Amino acid sequence: MSENKIIPVILSGGVGTRLWPISRVDTPKQFCRLAKEDSLFQTTLKRVSDRRHYASPVIVTGARYKTTAELQSIEAGVSIDRFICEPSGRNTAPAIALAAVLMDQGDADDLLLVLPSDHRIANGAAFQTSIDLAVRVCKETDDIVTLGVQPTGPETGYGYIKAQSKASENGSKVSRFVEKPTVSAAEAMLAEGGHYWNAGIFLGRRDRFIQELRSCSPLLLNVVMRAVRRGAKDTDSFAPHAGIYEGAPSISFDHAVMEFTDRVSVVPVDAGWNDLGSFDAMHDVGEADGDGNVLNGDVISSNSTGCLAVSTDRMIALSDVQDMVVIATKDAILVTPRDKTQSVKTLVADLEQQSRKELVSHLGEDRPWGRFDSLDRGEGHQVKRIMVKPAGQLSLQYHYHRAEHWIVVAGQATVTVDEDVQVLGPGQNVYIPQGAVHRLENFTDEPVELIEVQLGSYLGEDDIVRLEDVYGREPEPQISEAA
Repeated sequence: MSENKIIPVILSGGVGTRLWPISRVDTPKQFCRLAKEDSLFQTTLKRVSDRRHYASPVIVTGARYKTTAELQSIEAGVSIDRFICEPSGRNTAPAIALAAVLMDQGDADDLLLVLPSDHRIANGAAFQTSIDLAVRVCKETDDIVTLGVQPTGPETGYGYIKAQSKASENGSKVSRFVEKPTVSAAEAMLAEGGHYWNAGIFLGRRDRFIQELRSCSPLLLNVVMRAVRRGAKDTDSFAPHAGIYEGAPSISFDHAVMEFTDRVSVVPVDAGWNDLGSFDAMHDVGEADGDGNVLNGDVISSNSTGCLAVSTDRMIALSDVQDMVVIATKDAILVTPRDKTQSVKTLVADLEQQSRKELVSHLGEDRPWGRFDSLDRGEGHQVKRIMVKPAGQLSLQYHYHRAEHWIVVAGQATVTVDEDVQVLGPGQNVYIPQGAVHRLENFTDEPVELIEVQLGSYLGEDDIVRLEDVYGREPEPQISEAA
């Protein structure tokens, strides 16, 4: 095999339900800033940003997350080769098949490195050493190579990989994949040796991925290929045909391919890996105080030990509690024992059944132009605080069902309402009638802050009709004018 590029394929379509209420449908965990400045997505981008080793990455994400992924990649200073926008999440096998099929115009020997976007890896140098080893094993065997994490205990929240022999610098063939085990089964595997946690990281020739999908999951590959043929290409993105793609089986790459193929090897990685799949895992990787508490945000602790407390809004006060998780956002509070945090997924299913809006979105959201936070909402009205970054601008838009009143509190805003354009400073305001075409632009070097009062019969974020948008965002899914 000749020397070829390593093309990172970063999977960024998951929702991360076990980290609710921080992770939500509109802002899943990979895009959340979990107690650090960078999101998990951004740290994954930076992990493969050295162009001596890697080509520009390909991002596979949900269509609704493309703008967020693009904005965070710009913030991280990492250029993206292409965004592949899934119309709906179908798990990792269709996502990997999409990337492999779409890149068929390249060299068949190009190496794809498939990475989840929501994992923490503490030791980047050790990770790169394992990738270098995986490349060598891949070139020697022509297998798909998976990274096996050295276990540190009988973890039941991870799948396991059993190697045929001790995985060393030469790697090892995989004997079997094991689903999330019971405690006793995990203890037995650790005692036996030769078992590794399954990190869901794969490296192989693009053509090898295609061949194994064709051999092990031909129906899935056929659906994806048809969805690609009828898909839509934009400047930096591709969207498969929605109706066809949604017919693909929703299945993981492990279940679709890895459990059936004999063309798979494993190499070990010991780099401080954690998939941050629960709040207990967040506690394990956090910076604990002398009492074993991991506290982020406005948190006060008295005579409490072993707790995780995170506040994104209000104060949390812990008193005489042990091994608890308390998560507080503007609109939701979660309280659960640390050893029960995997059950948050069940709670989320209950919220989904009740159609709770707190499952879908936060009261505030980052946008390409800045941010908004909802301050108050009642019958027929909503109050928001809006910040528009220097050089930022809202789309040219109108609303079917609401009027808006903007009061500038800081900065200098250029506001368009129909044919009228005016510059407003602190204390000045403008009324935007229902149906009026409007926009706010910030042409200064300072942020613009304003209070927005919405009045109307319907105040949902989908009542936005975008006429122009400098960020290339698609129009919101529109409600009808008569709704």
